[in-house]
Amino acid sequence: MLKNLVVNPNKCTGCRLCELACSYKHFKVVSPSKSRIHVVRMPHEAIDTPIYCIQCGLCIDACPTEAISRSKETGAIKVDVNKCTGCGICVYVCPYGAASIDPDDHKALICDLCGGDPECVKVCPENALLYLDADKAVAYKRIAFSRLQRKELTALMPDKR
Repeated sequence: MLKNLVVNPNKCTGCRLCELACSYKHFKVVSPSKSRIHVVRMPHEAIDTPIYCIQCGLCIDACPTEAISRSKETGAIKVDVNKCTGCGICVYVCPYGAASIDPDDHKALICDLCGGDPECVKVCPENALLYLDADKAVAYKRIAFSRLQRKELTALMPDKR
């Protein structure tokens, strides 16, 4: 069963432990610039939310050197650093801003779900990050989206007092 990473931005405190765990897992250094997940502050909502790869695969189709593929075991995106030229096309086509280029070796940084056991999920103290079966992840996202829409619509309605 394929799994997906999902986030509940209402639970994220902005601690950035996910960024640190990611960089340490992959590079044995604590460096947000080497992380494949990035926490950003949404100024209008005053909340922090992790930005991460949703594994859509647009980068696979766009990569001119075929350095990006999908793991048969986990379904996750993976980058062959021996083929990657660091051209940045994957960064350009990513609609979520989740792909980046490593500042040191100039290779693509895209979440590989840690081979099916994401470190970011394990270290999140508020359980804002979840790793769910794909069908549950879709349901979770739909529920979260409907709640957000309801909240926005309620804010637009005139006060009936």
